[in-house]
Amino acid sequence: MNDEILLNKAIRVLNSGGVLIYPTETVYGLGADATNKNAVNKIFEIKRRDKLKPLLIAVSSVDMAKKYVWWNKYADILAKKYLPGPLSLVLSVKDESIDENIYQGGIKVGIRIPKNEFALKLAASFNRPITSTSANISGEKPPVRLEDIDEEVKSKVDLIVEKGECELKKPSTIVDVSSYPPRLIREGVIKFEEIKETIESSLK
Repeated sequence: MNDEILLNKAIRVLNSGGVLIYPTETVYGLGADATNKNAVNKIFEIKRRDKLKPLLIAVSSVDMAKKYVWWNKYADILAKKYLPGPLSLVLSVKDESIDENIYQGGIKVGIRIPKNEFALKLAASFNRPITSTSANISGEKPPVRLEDIDEEVKSKVDLIVEKGECELKKPSTIVDVSSYPPRLIREGVIKFEEIKETIESSLK
């Protein structure tokens, strides 16, 4: 199946409130329309994830991110160096069309721009944020190949997009940059020390 057909199928799944497995540069993810409450609930059910744990969202560009979060100079500094790429930025929610279960009724959401051609095309074509969470049962190892994904997870989705092994094989780093200094939520591909140095050197 060529990419255009696959992309159109994926968009139909998202528009209908379904869930798909899709590749990123880090790990395979579970994607759903982040503005659709029922679709977001399916993600929590498939992963057996505690609803008190927030989800990340994926967008296609900084311009798209700015529609949904309050972008600031710290986000700008990091975006110029690392995005698209394995960095998720936690910022204050701007657009309340994002389902509140994603950020648990708080005021911040984690947003990323994956460095993966299919994921970027999907986010751009769908033109709404997509959930970005590993395609696994909560607590299990994030899958970097399709065969790593639990059969239970595979059986509950509407579409599987297979693109071989994920390039980086490790989750994104998550950093709260809603204020200064930046706060580490999860260290992944990019070291937190490097992130702090990038911001500090740009502020001098």
